Amino acid sequence: MCDNEKKNASPFMVPAEIDQYIRRGMEQAKELRQNRSRNRWVRVGSSLVACLFIFVFIFSVRLSPAVAAYVSSIPGMEKIVEFLRDDKGLQKAAEHNLVQNIGASGSTGDVTFTIDQVLADEKRMVLFYTLKHPFTDKKVALHKIELSDQTGNKWKRVMSWSSMESEDPVIQNRIDIVIEEATEIPDAMTAKVTLEIDNLEQKTPLLIDFAVDKNKFKTFEKKVYPVMKEVTVDGQRFTIEQIAVFPTQTEVSIRFDPANQKHVFDFDKLRLEDEKGETFAFWGNGVPVRDNGENGRVYHLESIYFVEPEKLILKADGIRAIDKDKLQIVIDAKTGTLTNVPNDRLKLTALRQVDDVVGMDFSLKVPPQDKHSYISLGNDLTDDVGNEYDSVQASSSSTDDESIQNYSMLFKRKTNKGKPTSYSFPLSSYPERLQGTFSIEVK
Repeated sequence: MCDNEKKNASPFMVPAEIDQYIRRGMEQAKELRQNRSRNRWVRVGSSLVACLFIFVFIFSVRLSPAVAAYVSSIPGMEKIVEFLRDDKGLQKAAEHNLVQNIGASGSTGDVTFTIDQVLADEKRMVLFYTLKHPFTDKKVALHKIELSDQTGNKWKRVMSWSSMESEDPVIQNRIDIVIEEATEIPDAMTAKVTLEIDNLEQKTPLLIDFAVDKNKFKTFEKKVYPVMKEVTVDGQRFTIEQIAVFPTQTEVSIRFDPANQKHVFDFDKLRLEDEKGETFAFWGNGVPVRDNGENGRVYHLESIYFVEPEKLILKADGIRAIDKDKLQIVIDAKTGTLTNVPNDRLKLTALRQVDDVVGMDFSLKVPPQDKHSYISLGNDLTDDVGNEYDSVQASSSSTDDESIQNYSMLFKRKTNKGKPTSYSFPLSSYPERLQGTFSIEVK
């Protein structure tokens, strides 16, 4: 997704801990086998179009004083106030009593993980957690979480969370979970929590049982605003199909004309604006978009459920897109050169092939508006002999020249169908845009 990864890293080298990274990546990739998302660390879920870099950055958006006062007045809720700053929709959901106190914990050694609260509806669930540890010289983080129902079946959903390790003795954060169509939250669940200490995955996971009271939100039925308006920008057509509104998020369904010559990656600052000029955009973490059948996507924005605007305008400041015949990146495995690339903005600076591990580095020249916006180039690597690969690690970094960004990707080959002579992957995003933007009334 996207302009949301700002993880600085040194220029890519095959790390000494390569086996550790591969083990970690392989384990995480198991959760993504059926539907692959683009995510550096956490890969749990399905049908994502935009990159899912796991992070929960708290934006400096001012929290509504009324919401802050309301939430802080509820016992045990004071600590989640900070985690609602970046999402006006969640603020309103909390104000309407949709947050549930849980307080379920598990411990291993001296480390304790507590699921403090849950905020949920039929489309999204947010888990607020606390991680406590006594170490003064070690960094601790959430490595992985798996949810199962009361029968032991895994509840496989798209998840995102912060993997930033910390030496702080008390770490508080949240886990964002997308709930797909025709799927219900189990009444009782078990969270299998795996931690990491100093970048090492811990062998013994924590098992934490907790329940979700669905009566909290089942009376809040979704609101649907049919739109069916066609938009044309720079010769490319797409249809705004509908706006579906839930207490935790607003969903904008857009379908792209298959006859378009260009592939649309993403919209710059896609947002809804009401009659008062108030805007509702993606909240900055979690899952910004998902696939919706062939040529369709659903974009997640802040909820307008409790706002009920009289007028709504859908806007975007730009549209990232390139010609469909330039979508595929092809690399000559023998010479380490690019044989198919959109333009000279993207350069391959290194290609490493060691046994079944493939690492590649790129430099990307970006326009001024993208100097501080990092993307996912792609992670679905294939080769000319039909081998399959897992994406183990990806990173981006800035350079002294702000117009140049470095990208590094590490893959593990899963099959052994022979030595490839070329590699290829479809771009997930690219800093090329259509000429023009759009603003259309949807309500």
